[in-house]
Amino acid sequence: MRSARRLLRPFLRPYRRALALGAFLATLEVGLTLAQPWPLKTIVDQVLIHRSADGNRILTLSLVALLVLVGAGALLDYWSTRLLSSSGLHVANDLRGAVFTHLQRLSLRFHGANRVGDLTARVTGDVERTQDLAVQTMATLLPNGLMVIGMFSVMLVLDPVFTALAVAISPVMMIATYRSTVQLKAAARRARKADGEVASATNEGLSAIHLVQAFTLEKHQADRFSGLTAGSLQAGLEAVRMQARFSPIVDATSALSTVMVLGVGAQRVLSGEMTVGTLLVFLSYLGSLYRPVKALSRLSVTLSKGLASAERVHEVLSQQPDVTDKPGTLPAHRLRGRVELRDVTFSYGREPVLQSLDLAIEPGERLALVGPTGAGKSTIAALIPRLMDPQSGQVLVDGRDVRDVTVASLRNQVSLVLQDCVLFRGSLYDNIAMGRPGATDAEVSRAARLALVDEFADRLPYGLETAVGERGADLSGGQRQRIAIARAILRDAPILILDEPTSALDGATEQVIAAALANLPRDRTTLVIAHRLSTIRNSDRIAVLDRGGIVQEGGHDELCARDGAYRRMSQPNAALLAL
Repeated sequence: MRSARRLLRPFLRPYRRALALGAFLATLEVGLTLAQPWPLKTIVDQVLIHRSADGNRILTLSLVALLVLVGAGALLDYWSTRLLSSSGLHVANDLRGAVFTHLQRLSLRFHGANRVGDLTARVTGDVERTQDLAVQTMATLLPNGLMVIGMFSVMLVLDPVFTALAVAISPVMMIATYRSTVQLKAAARRARKADGEVASATNEGLSAIHLVQAFTLEKHQADRFSGLTAGSLQAGLEAVRMQARFSPIVDATSALSTVMVLGVGAQRVLSGEMTVGTLLVFLSYLGSLYRPVKALSRLSVTLSKGLASAERVHEVLSQQPDVTDKPGTLPAHRLRGRVELRDVTFSYGREPVLQSLDLAIEPGERLALVGPTGAGKSTIAALIPRLMDPQSGQVLVDGRDVRDVTVASLRNQVSLVLQDCVLFRGSLYDNIAMGRPGATDAEVSRAARLALVDEFADRLPYGLETAVGERGADLSGGQRQRIAIARAILRDAPILILDEPTSALDGATEQVIAAALANLPRDRTTLVIAHRLSTIRNSDRIAVLDRGGIVQEGGHDELCARDGAYRRMSQPNAALLAL
């Protein structure tokens, strides 16, 4: 509960007035519900039993009072439920947005250690259960809790001994409910973890559907998925078994209490110690008492599931980004584009990928970085826009440590064209415009033209306004890369990073992409990571990376003339550099 309170408190604060008003109306509604049996008592005792001379007037007033109490109670119930529940929905909406936004800020290290499917389950299913926790706590716990307290208090005033008899076996129910709730919370936590496993498997299977079908892995994937769903089913069934215990416990307790009260009460009425109307009030309260108790017992199921989900949501929000702005950090001005890595060491938790590395790129220079797989080429590309920070050493732009400028102002001045171009739901135009939000239509169209996007967009039904399928699955690799290049052109950043932009393309498509890359501004500081000679041959300088450091530097012809790693990689039979 402490985790849930810490999680929900800041999200509840903006809606405190609506919550307070809803709670106040719920309290009034409880008071009207407590008063409803009393007109019936008056009718029975004064009209039916004692046959009062003023019976017709008493009957009329009692019936009117009963109608007013019921009608006013229904109206108050409507508004209190609406206020409390709508506030809960707003809280859930804000919480979901906060979790998603926080996930966007967490470092690549965090996302590398967590599966997308499980994180998706936390943003959707776990936030929804946490919403149930907030809504049901406000809409169910408050009115039903007040109802139980109010009815017990009135019964205690009427007849303390009789009240003690009516609730004598309630402690048994409370103990059983508490024990079941503890067990249910543990079961719900296991169920949510299993659901996260299923969500991860679903995401992985659907994201790699081409590979699954190409290697006829359908049965393997189905068997794996079946095993995970079996675990989820078992955890869910365990929670259902525990949940099913609540209603019988409450029903049995209610029935036993009613029998005891009716038996003893009838004897007291016959002996004259109690009026029939008072007995009816007790029976009405007793019946009504266990309805909110039953609702509260069911609420414990929702609370157990909600608390388990709240823990998972809180676990995400409690993660701190590895890359943050230092207090007082100022935005960077327009960069000239000098990049330097000075004595940089970086590790993903095992052996260092980069070790005491020194590298400098001058403004406007085009540097190609080559080397074997795992040498740290993409790591260098991630360190420059500060997607990650090194364990030691400095990354500098224009002579300033990247940690001395705000992350947003640094990344706004770096363009990336990656091997795997990711497209978002929307049109071709939307995906290009992401390069620089606020760009004009003319600027977007120019970027599309320079990147040769218009060559295939003109053949599409709606041109640049044609909708893109999920992750651009309905476009070829070369078409997706041209969109990425258009983004980079539109961004117009002083630092450009090309991370193996043509590695997965055939020769003909590579030529088209090379033509598009040629339209990128040449006055930009450019880092090219590639393993094809055609991509790097015309670079101003080539740096060979191996075993965490730079082992060779120079131009293509110069390096080919010298014996070393680059010459061996660039032999005529070597189609690839750095496989």
